[in-house]
Amino acid sequence: MLPPRLPELRLYYNTTIRPELLRLEGLRKRILWGIALSLGGILAVGIVFLVYDLGFLNLILVMPVAFYMGWLYLRIERFRQSFKPAIIQLLLDFINDSPNFRSLAYDAKRPILQDRFERSGLFRPHPDSYRAEDYIRGLVGEMAFEMGEAYVQEISPASNRLQLVFSGLFVHAVFNEPTQGRLAVWPRHHLRRLKRSVDAYVGSQGRSADVEILNQEFRDSFAVYAYPGTKVAGILTPPMQDALLAFYQREHRDLYFAVHDQDLFIGLEHGYDLLEPRFFRSNLSFQLIRRFYADITLMLGVIQDFDQTH
Repeated sequence: MLPPRLPELRLYYNTTIRPELLRLEGLRKRILWGIALSLGGILAVGIVFLVYDLGFLNLILVMPVAFYMGWLYLRIERFRQSFKPAIIQLLLDFINDSPNFRSLAYDAKRPILQDRFERSGLFRPHPDSYRAEDYIRGLVGEMAFEMGEAYVQEISPASNRLQLVFSGLFVHAVFNEPTQGRLAVWPRHHLRRLKRSVDAYVGSQGRSADVEILNQEFRDSFAVYAYPGTKVAGILTPPMQDALLAFYQREHRDLYFAVHDQDLFIGLEHGYDLLEPRFFRSNLSFQLIRRFYADITLMLGVIQDFDQTH
């Protein structure tokens, strides 16, 4: 299934996003030329140092080159920090025009808070390392949501080294109507790796709820756990099961899902930083934009499915 409004995105890219990419591309090339000149200056100073014994004059020759390289480093960091916010904001403006999506906003430095991640129950609380950035919030239908990139590690009991727990987009949304119950859905093939998380969930009253799932394909792909008194079929409705299963089968990417009363949590793993600019290659690519757009709209689509089925 293709991302929605793809022809419109191509037109929007050509008329709005590409001109901004061209401006940033010019900045990237100027910085690269500066790096080349710096390397040339270092080479020239090195030759002078080897051929002539100028003593203190060598230091005088090195200093302006060193200052210039430091200035270039600052320009590189400024380029990296300005690229993503500029492009993401343009994309969010495009998505904001879609039916059912509104008030989307982006903050590059704000993280999705660790307590949201821990409250989901999908992973063990108090991870040894939690890093998050690229915060996006808004409304899908009547559901308020926030999402961001999260990179989480914990110490492995086997090797005593940090191991990756989760890397990808993490979403927190809030139902607009009172909802009671608590359940968690994990990719079944990850149950062994997430044994400590599942054991912690079960130890806090959770139980396997697979018998309440009639969709055999869904049971084969996901393990469902719930607290006593949770109406699993009322929260994880058959249409919602179909939507999650179709998402998982279409994308072949690990998907985590939890409901804690009115709070909805979704984790989508991916192995790359969203829309991070390349510095030694051109960023003038529709595919780069399309990939990010697909991730965002797919997550918003899952929230929308929940909004429409509850």
